[in-house]
Amino acid sequence: GPCGIGKTLIAWRWIKSRLKDRPAGRVIFLYPTRATATEGFRDYVSQAPESDASLLHGSSDYELEGMFPDEDERSSKTFTTEERLYALGFWHRRVFSATVDQFFGFMQQTYRSTCLLPVLAESIVVIDEVHSFDSTLFYALKLFLQNFHVPVLCMTASLPPARRQVLVDECGLEVFPKSMEDFPQLKSGAEMVRYRVHRLKGEDEAMSVALQARDRGKRVLWVVNNVSRCQRLAQDMDAICYHSRFRLKDRNLRHKEVIAAFQDGNNPVIAVTTQVCEMGLDLDADVLISETAPVTSMIQRMGRCNRHAQYGSGKLGDVYFYSPEDDLPYKPDELAGGNEFVDSLAGCEVSQIELDALLERLGPAIFEPERYAAFLDDGPWASTRELRDALEFTVTSVLSDDISEYFELKKLKVPVDRLYLPVPRRFARRHPGLGHFPLVADSSHYRQLLGFSDTPPAKIPGVCDTSRGRVDPVGDCPANEEKTR
Repeated sequence: GPCGIGKTLIAWRWIKSRLKDRPAGRVIFLYPTRATATEGFRDYVSQAPESDASLLHGSSDYELEGMFPDEDERSSKTFTTEERLYALGFWHRRVFSATVDQFFGFMQQTYRSTCLLPVLAESIVVIDEVHSFDSTLFYALKLFLQNFHVPVLCMTASLPPARRQVLVDECGLEVFPKSMEDFPQLKSGAEMVRYRVHRLKGEDEAMSVALQARDRGKRVLWVVNNVSRCQRLAQDMDAICYHSRFRLKDRNLRHKEVIAAFQDGNNPVIAVTTQVCEMGLDLDADVLISETAPVTSMIQRMGRCNRHAQYGSGKLGDVYFYSPEDDLPYKPDELAGGNEFVDSLAGCEVSQIELDALLERLGPAIFEPERYAAFLDDGPWASTRELRDALEFTVTSVLSDDISEYFELKKLKVPVDRLYLPVPRRFARRHPGLGHFPLVADSSHYRQLLGFSDTPPAKIPGVCDTSRGRVDPVGDCPANEEKTR
């Protein structure tokens, strides 16, 4: 369905209807990323009693620290579980917000996920953002739907026709709604004109559009396809920079900063982000600028613009696309139909239903290869495999300046996830005190407001990280000298 129409509310109503059909012990919301699972917990699941609600992903204990302000009644609740019980400590919980990996990992014999199988067996399951699954994860979903008989709702704002066909023909799911005519509000929302689309010649023209829009008091979201361009553009325009290569504690700050900036309708702002904006960022931009990308990604990005449009208001979000200097990180087959998609929209005012029609016609014909599923295919000897396609480009690391803090947190038995960040493999090395995990990255490549860069920021006046008047406490910036004398 269209972005911003309240799919989660629809999910709760679906859950209520399933409970009328048969009793269930638990409700599980599964998300593709830690950030989206955390948002789902904060917005919905945490309303349940603390004895029933659970956030479950790789850094959930850290995310739960200070999640709610003191004035929020949920701040006094304890949502964590006894560490020594491992996954068994979640068996008594009733409502979960978790990453797909935490539960579907059992398909590849992941031990923690296998321990959670009794929880999954008597649950109602809602799976969000299905369009974002890589081929291995989508195949795991397919096998789960074919072999395990629990009520499942799959949600997405955009899904290539080939994948929808698999879910319907091979997995027995039904498309909802079958006809928009049965739901006048959904129909009017899908048919409402939301966007005015333009094609730009390149990055220079895009920068001119962004700066002019900010000068007119607009909230501008600019999405690029790699971190280096994100960092460079953010510095050039004195804009907020948000991507995946931050320490978790800094990424949480950047996430909150972006959300707060766009919630203030009177505050002109430019935020430059990577694909992380496509999920988990509930913001409403006046202007969206985006590099061309896979069709589903471009539709997701458009969902961050004029997100809360009201029927009859006549307000349109301005959307600008341009071709980047290279196709990375996407493969040619992933980009199939992308330029034709933009050409079809350029100069037009469009609705969500028109985007869906273009996705039907131009969406990539995804080949879904058969995958090995250890839980179903292993013989007498079980072996563990990756649930997702291997991400060889980045590895989990800590900064060299954070090693002493890492050991101190370990000593205090406090979650160390706050120090983790993904860095390109070529910049990571082993540390004798850390063993194989995590690896260590040189702190000279890191700035709190820009994240980890391929090259260290220049250590000369005028180029230090003082974006938007905020002084970066990390690094050799002259602006820090006055603070530390």
